[in-house]
Amino acid sequence: MDSQRWIKVQELFEAALEHQPEERDVFLRKACSNDPELHREVAALLEADAQPHSLLANMSGVGMDVSEVFSLEGKQIRAYRIIKQIGAGGMGNVYLAGRADGQFEQKVALKLIKLGLRSEEILRRFQSERQILAHLQHPNIARLLDGGRTDDGLPFFTMEYVDGAPINRYCDDHQLSVDERLELFQTVCAAVQYAHRNLVVHRDLKPSNILVTNDGTVKLLDFGIAKLLREEADDAAPATLTQIGQRVLTPEYASPEQIRGATVTTASDVYSLGVILYELLAGRRPYELSDRSPAEVEELINTTDPKKPSTVALAPAVTEPTAEAISAARNTLPERLRRKLAGDLDNICLMALRKEPERRYSSVEQLSQDIARHLAGLPVLARPATLRYRTQKFVQRHKIAVAATVAVFVLLAGLVGFYTNRLANERERAQLEARKAEQVAAFLSDLFKISEPSEARGQTITARELLDRGAEKIEKELAGQPEVQANMMEVIGTVYQSLAQLEAATPLLEKSLALRREFHGETHADIARTLWVLGKVRAEQGDYNAADSLQQVSLAMRRELFGRENEEVAQTLSSLGKVKYQKGDFAASDSLARAALAMRRKLFGNTHAGVALNLDDLGWLMYERGKLEASDSLHREALAIRRELFGEENLEVA
Repeated sequence: MDSQRWIKVQELFEAALEHQPEERDVFLRKACSNDPELHREVAALLEADAQPHSLLANMSGVGMDVSEVFSLEGKQIRAYRIIKQIGAGGMGNVYLAGRADGQFEQKVALKLIKLGLRSEEILRRFQSERQILAHLQHPNIARLLDGGRTDDGLPFFTMEYVDGAPINRYCDDHQLSVDERLELFQTVCAAVQYAHRNLVVHRDLKPSNILVTNDGTVKLLDFGIAKLLREEADDAAPATLTQIGQRVLTPEYASPEQIRGATVTTASDVYSLGVILYELLAGRRPYELSDRSPAEVEELINTTDPKKPSTVALAPAVTEPTAEAISAARNTLPERLRRKLAGDLDNICLMALRKEPERRYSSVEQLSQDIARHLAGLPVLARPATLRYRTQKFVQRHKIAVAATVAVFVLLAGLVGFYTNRLANERERAQLEARKAEQVAAFLSDLFKISEPSEARGQTITARELLDRGAEKIEKELAGQPEVQANMMEVIGTVYQSLAQLEAATPLLEKSLALRREFHGETHADIARTLWVLGKVRAEQGDYNAADSLQQVSLAMRRELFGRENEEVAQTLSSLGKVKYQKGDFAASDSLARAALAMRRKLFGNTHAGVALNLDDLGWLMYERGKLEASDSLHREALAIRRELFGEENLEVA
């Protein structure tokens, strides 16, 4: 058996061990469908592994004399005595060893090239790993200690022995919260970024190569297939990295370009870190690869976008772990975990996992900085910096100072604006609307009395509590006034949305919509507006199909009511375009954003906030398509309009 064949057998053997014993035969039939002899060789290894006492007899069919591999325990290699095997990779085995020369006591990890793998390529890679480790001196990278050759000429080297657990298991065993996991992950990023600055790409980042000791120290291991970037130009072809079945990689954590055998850069490590981060947060990996053939794995990773971590964490599980177990390991509850991951963390993971290397984070450092921004409550790069998003992050950072103020002002502004508009345009209904306004004023006056000291009885009433009580009062006190009740539900639902309380906003908006349909029929301006608001909430929740449907109905209704050129129509075109963008339908998103832009320019001229908004939407769309110059031009045009409208010192310009 040649070395390349043995690598392939070893990889499939190790992959099969990841499956339950009863699942391994199905896995091998798929993985070796075109090579029955390969199936037999791997099956023989599995049988030998299950029956260690008859190992040599069982190994005879594999075609290699490997008895020596299992006789190293207690053997001495130079100054070190083998204690036990602690790991195995594609080209080398790792042993726990201790110094045997009596100079001092020291436990080390000793890596020895596998027997039978003495080809020039394997020897070169083994020496390359030793060379790479010799140049990496970082507190979170396992240190190279010594090296040499055995008596029969096999190369070996010793490294710092790390007594720790894989990072995913460590986090679960210690029930680390999401924020604690993020902080630990940033330490991993620092180690990988250090390697990148030293022109080293790891190429095999996965939890088992990132150990965490009992005191929380992270150690990055196994640079066995790492690549020195300065050598990249010297390689005419990637040799063993051309077909997935022969590749020395871990498919679950490998980037699309690694799976295809294309050029590997630091962006490949960014992708692998994205998979690890996804798993640390959601408890599951982005893709389920068990029982898939190499061709199916390649197709899946290169063509299918991963789901959001917040969705995957709560998805029903066919096998362990369950959503309850995942959330418990993160010291929280399932719904709280979903809310924690939704938004920034979803977007950070998905940006790191983009198919195209140039669309991922430009560096591991940029990924780590985005996590730091999230932890600090600042806007992250992984989502468009819209005014709503920037304002929401500001509110989250200063909840106590501004939340109640925002709630009160939005309530009053929404209601006063609504009723003033009605009174100005419907003189014949002025008296009726005045009575409604009085009812609303009385309702608000009664609601805000709750926060007065005499009513609060020394307790601090938060904006959320004020809104919650308002929602209860709407149900009880306005039950006989469906139009006022629907209006108040929409206004408070919109306030909930502005404070990112989407679960509270949704039922209020749905009830408002039902009341309005009951009161007005199927077509009315108020119904169209509620559909539009509810569609935005659904989009923010990640339910893009529901958001698409709601915005489509709102758009058709507004066109019927107001004609094809109207600000409400442009507003809905913009929102629908954003939904299409989130769904990945960039052609439809482009068409809708341009239609809204043209309409607003015709209605208001070029200097208008809505025009700037549509220019930004198109800018982000160009960015997603890799058209960076066009994106930059559109964003600059939007910025110039905002500066003219609002001046330099304004949140719209920030």
